[in-house]
Amino acid sequence: MGIIMSLQLLENGDLGGVGGTVGSLRDLLGDVRTWFSRYLFVMDERDLDVIALWTVHTWLCEETYTSPRLLIDSPVPGAGKTTLLEHLSKLCKDPQQMASVSSPAMLVRLTKDSIKTILIDEADRALDPKKPGVGDLLAVLNSGYKVGSTRPVLVSVNSDWVPVEMSTFSPVAIAGNTPLLPDDTRSRCIVIRLLPDINGQVEESDWELIEQPAKELSDLIELVTNEVRDQVRACRPEVPPGCANRLKERWYPLKRIAYLAGEQWSQLVDELILEDIESEKDRALNGDVQLHPNHQLAKDLYQVYSPEFGFIQTSTLV
Repeated sequence: MGIIMSLQLLENGDLGGVGGTVGSLRDLLGDVRTWFSRYLFVMDERDLDVIALWTVHTWLCEETYTSPRLLIDSPVPGAGKTTLLEHLSKLCKDPQQMASVSSPAMLVRLTKDSIKTILIDEADRALDPKKPGVGDLLAVLNSGYKVGSTRPVLVSVNSDWVPVEMSTFSPVAIAGNTPLLPDDTRSRCIVIRLLPDINGQVEESDWELIEQPAKELSDLIELVTNEVRDQVRACRPEVPPGCANRLKERWYPLKRIAYLAGEQWSQLVDELILEDIESEKDRALNGDVQLHPNHQLAKDLYQVYSPEFGFIQTSTLV
């Protein structure tokens, strides 16, 4: 269903009621997915579904109770990470885009009065654990994935500095070239991976031309999510066996929205959950740690070519 038609139907009340609301949510996710597919080249087509679900969830994060961090990863520059953040800044709820985060207190003050969607670029530098103060930044990002999370911040009251508890809860998207995030941060992340569009399959993001359509789609997201807010809060869909604890906190917000959007969306999230469960089992079994892309490539090549002896030309590897 087109964006303009969907807006007109909602404004006329033609998508009201339980069945209509579910249908409108399904159509909305399809519209959002189509939008991102025009401008991004992903390694896995299902990542477009994840981006669509995550975008819609930013408008419903209080109802979903937890908010998974969206980690936008790429092994190389020029893959569209900043482009994706630009599109998220047009479609997510109350976006706050930043190339760097100067201090934990600044981040907390952004979210003290209302939920913002925090969009962090250049995370491989901005959130490098070796940088001074980054540990405190990561602590704020980690705590803010769940409703009710707060952090004490000093504020001036009658010429005295007193600690005040401020909310840290907000959706967060983090983009970088394989940023080396700590395990406790990555465990809160759903990862999508982008690649450079070397064949020219995606469109250029010419905001002079697409600003208004993006605004119309954002308006549609707000209208539909307001329609389904109570149902998202009330629904408790089942998840695949093994989806528990942090993994469930990561996926359940998207599952609740997908469940209300229909069987196809619900099954898609179940497939992604099952793959995530298997990936965690493999990492635990193999004792894998997060490696720099160059080191990971060398490790993978060694596993593939370990039966070979002698020198192997680069052209052969390619």
